[in-house]
Amino acid sequence: MSDMQWLMLNYTLPKEPSRVRVSVWRKLKKHGSVSIGQSMWILPASEEHLGVFNEISNEITQNNGSAYVLNANFITEISMDDIVNVFNKARDDEYQEFIDKCYDFFHEIEKETGRENFSYVELEENEDEYNKLEEWLKKIFIRDFFGSSLKKQAEQKLVECRNMLEDFSNTIYKSNDN
Repeated sequence: MSDMQWLMLNYTLPKEPSRVRVSVWRKLKKHGSVSIGQSMWILPASEEHLGVFNEISNEITQNNGSAYVLNANFITEISMDDIVNVFNKARDDEYQEFIDKCYDFFHEIEKETGRENFSYVELEENEDEYNKLEEWLKKIFIRDFFGSSLKKQAEQKLVECRNMLEDFSNTIYKSNDN
């Protein structure tokens, strides 16, 4: 039997209004929870995660649903490994989307460089995009409980984005330095 402790949230909600279902789903995803069955979500046990599930549970019951927050552990190591793989797959999907956005960032700077669009407005726009990428990656890190396989690659892509932005910035300053 595994020593790893888990929290589970099992709930039911009326079909309408759908905004409640969407709100609950978004909060579960935001905090890194994964679904392991029909309306059954799981997180590694911690006080923070208990607070998350309790908050979501309250929202569910206030909207005519029922919710149960449980402590759980898996009887076999294989089951626990399967769950960890589900978490890592979910994070890898997020990291892959992040990496794809980094490539979009690269293409944008390459396009503006090719057009010789070396304006401060363009620099600000790209700095804002970089800051969004940086914040997004921090959010994924928080949800990456088990160190998924694409974490290091995502970190490296953000470094490449920063370096490319720095080079672009230097080019802008040089071209506008009269």
